[in-house]
Amino acid sequence: MKLTEDNRAYSLTFWTVFFGFVLVPILALSIELGRYYYARAEVAKAADAAALAAATEINQRVFESSGDLQPTRNTWVNAQAYASMNDNFLANYGIHAIVTGISMNADADTVVVQVSADLDRFFPSVVPNVVVTERGEANIRAFTHCQKSLCF
Repeated sequence: MKLTEDNRAYSLTFWTVFFGFVLVPILALSIELGRYYYARAEVAKAADAAALAAATEINQRVFESSGDLQPTRNTWVNAQAYASMNDNFLANYGIHAIVTGISMNADADTVVVQVSADLDRFFPSVVPNVVVTERGEANIRAFTHCQKSLCF
Protein backbone atom coordinates (compact mmCIF):
# COMPACT_ATOMS: atom_id res chain seq x y z
CA MET A 1 0.00 0.00 0.00
CA LYS A 2 1.39 3.34 -1.00
CA LEU A 3 1.27 6.40 1.28
CA THR A 4 -0.29 8.53 -1.43
CA GLU A 5 -3.23 6.16 -1.73
CA ASP A 6 -3.99 6.20 2.03
CA ASN A 7 -6.88 8.63 2.73
CA ARG A 8 -6.45 8.56 6.51
CA ALA A 9 -3.59 11.06 6.30
CA TYR A 10 -5.88 13.70 4.78
CA SER A 11 -8.38 13.29 7.60
CA LEU A 12 -5.68 13.59 10.25
CA THR A 13 -4.32 16.71 8.61
CA PHE A 14 -7.77 18.26 8.39
CA TRP A 15 -8.55 17.68 12.08
CA THR A 16 -5.13 18.90 13.18
CA VAL A 17 -5.57 22.14 11.25
CA PHE A 18 -9.17 22.49 12.46
CA PHE A 19 -8.22 22.10 16.13
CA GLY A 20 -5.13 24.27 15.82
CA PHE A 21 -6.60 27.18 13.88
CA VAL A 22 -10.29 27.11 14.83
CA LEU A 23 -11.10 25.45 18.14
CA VAL A 24 -8.05 26.49 20.19
CA PRO A 25 -8.41 30.23 19.33
CA ILE A 26 -12.15 30.11 20.07
CA LEU A 27 -11.44 28.49 23.44
CA ALA A 28 -8.75 31.06 24.23
CA LEU A 29 -11.07 33.91 23.24
CA SER A 30 -13.88 32.63 25.43
CA ILE A 31 -11.54 32.36 28.43
CA GLU A 32 -10.17 35.87 27.87
CA LEU A 33 -13.64 37.38 27.44
CA GLY A 34 -14.73 35.73 30.67
CA ARG A 35 -11.75 37.21 32.49
CA TYR A 36 -12.44 40.63 30.98
CA TYR A 37 -16.09 40.69 32.09
CA TYR A 38 -15.19 39.41 35.55
CA ALA A 39 -12.55 42.15 35.91
CA ARG A 40 -15.05 44.72 34.67
CA ALA A 41 -17.53 43.57 37.32
CA GLU A 42 -14.80 43.93 39.96
CA VAL A 43 -14.17 47.53 38.86
CA ALA A 44 -17.93 48.23 38.97
CA LYS A 45 -18.08 46.77 42.50
CA ALA A 46 -15.19 49.00 43.54
CA ALA A 47 -16.94 52.03 41.99
CA ASP A 48 -20.16 51.32 43.90
CA ALA A 49 -18.26 50.98 47.19
CA ALA A 50 -16.34 54.19 46.47
CA ALA A 51 -19.59 56.05 45.75
CA LEU A 52 -21.10 54.90 49.04
CA ALA A 53 -17.96 55.97 50.89
CA ALA A 54 -17.94 59.36 49.17
CA ALA A 55 -21.63 59.88 49.99
CA THR A 56 -20.91 59.44 53.67
CA GLU A 57 -18.27 62.18 53.53
CA ILE A 58 -20.53 65.05 52.52
CA ASN A 59 -20.46 68.16 54.71
CA GLN A 60 -23.66 67.67 56.70
CA ARG A 61 -24.01 71.25 58.00
CA VAL A 62 -23.72 72.79 54.55
CA PHE A 63 -26.19 70.29 53.09
CA GLU A 64 -28.76 70.83 55.85
CA SER A 65 -28.58 74.61 55.62
CA SER A 66 -28.25 75.25 51.88
CA GLY A 67 -28.81 71.94 50.10
CA ASP A 68 -25.37 72.13 48.49
CA LEU A 69 -23.24 69.02 48.31
CA GLN A 70 -19.75 69.87 49.46
CA PRO A 71 -17.15 67.19 50.04
CA THR A 72 -15.04 67.13 53.15
CA ARG A 73 -11.29 66.71 53.03
CA ASN A 74 -11.75 62.95 53.54
CA THR A 75 -14.14 62.36 50.63
CA TRP A 76 -11.52 61.42 48.06
CA VAL A 77 -9.42 59.45 50.56
CA ASN A 78 -12.39 57.36 51.76
CA ALA A 79 -13.60 56.74 48.22
CA GLN A 80 -10.16 55.44 47.19
CA ALA A 81 -9.85 53.35 50.36
CA TYR A 82 -13.19 51.63 49.74
CA ALA A 83 -12.42 51.12 46.06
CA SER A 84 -9.15 49.44 47.06
CA MET A 85 -10.90 47.22 49.61
CA ASN A 86 -13.30 45.95 46.96
CA ASP A 87 -10.91 44.96 44.19
CA ASN A 88 -9.47 41.81 45.81
CA PHE A 89 -9.49 39.71 42.64
CA LEU A 90 -7.68 42.39 40.65
CA ALA A 91 -5.20 43.14 43.45
CA ASN A 92 -4.04 39.52 43.36
CA TYR A 93 -2.76 40.24 39.84
CA GLY A 94 -1.19 43.60 40.72
CA ILE A 95 -4.06 45.59 39.20
CA HIS A 96 -5.62 48.33 41.32
CA ALA A 97 -8.85 50.25 40.89
CA ILE A 98 -8.15 53.99 40.97
CA VAL A 99 -10.76 56.68 41.67
CA THR A 100 -10.51 59.06 38.72
CA GLY A 101 -13.42 61.37 39.43
CA ILE A 102 -16.06 62.36 41.96
CA SER A 103 -19.04 64.49 41.02
CA MET A 104 -22.05 65.55 43.02
CA ASN A 105 -25.55 66.31 41.86
CA ALA A 106 -27.37 68.47 44.42
CA ASP A 107 -30.66 68.28 42.51
CA ALA A 108 -30.84 64.49 42.78
CA ASP A 109 -28.85 64.27 46.05
CA THR A 110 -26.43 61.79 44.48
CA VAL A 111 -22.69 61.27 44.38
CA VAL A 112 -21.14 59.70 41.28
CA VAL A 113 -17.67 58.19 41.47
CA GLN A 114 -15.67 57.10 38.43
CA VAL A 115 -13.15 54.28 38.91
CA SER A 116 -10.63 52.99 36.36
CA ALA A 117 -8.28 50.03 36.17
CA ASP A 118 -5.58 49.18 33.64
CA LEU A 119 -6.02 45.51 32.69
CA ASP A 120 -2.88 45.17 30.52
CA ARG A 121 -1.45 42.50 32.84
CA PHE A 122 -4.45 40.30 32.20
CA PHE A 123 -4.15 40.10 28.45
CA PRO A 124 -1.40 39.26 25.98
CA SER A 125 0.55 41.99 24.26
CA VAL A 126 -1.56 41.64 21.11
CA VAL A 127 -4.35 43.51 22.98
CA PRO A 128 -2.67 46.68 24.30
CA ASN A 129 -4.18 49.41 26.49
CA VAL A 130 -7.12 47.62 28.06
CA VAL A 131 -8.48 50.22 30.49
CA VAL A 132 -11.86 49.71 32.12
CA THR A 133 -13.79 52.64 33.59
CA GLU A 134 -16.98 52.18 35.60
CA ARG A 135 -19.27 54.56 37.46
CA GLY A 136 -20.79 54.07 40.87
CA GLU A 137 -23.69 56.15 42.13
CA ALA A 138 -24.99 56.62 45.66
CA ASN A 139 -27.93 58.58 47.02
CA ILE A 140 -27.51 60.77 50.07
CA ARG A 141 -30.20 59.80 52.54
CA ALA A 142 -28.57 60.06 55.94
CA PHE A 143 -29.68 63.65 56.43
CA THR A 144 -32.16 65.97 54.74
CA HIS A 145 -32.10 69.47 53.39
CA CYS A 146 -34.17 71.91 55.48
CA GLN A 147 -35.60 74.89 53.61
CA LYS A 148 -35.83 78.07 55.72
CA SER A 149 -39.59 78.36 55.42
CA LEU A 150 -40.03 74.77 56.61
CA CYS A 151 -37.43 74.59 59.39
CA PHE A 152 -38.74 74.55 62.94
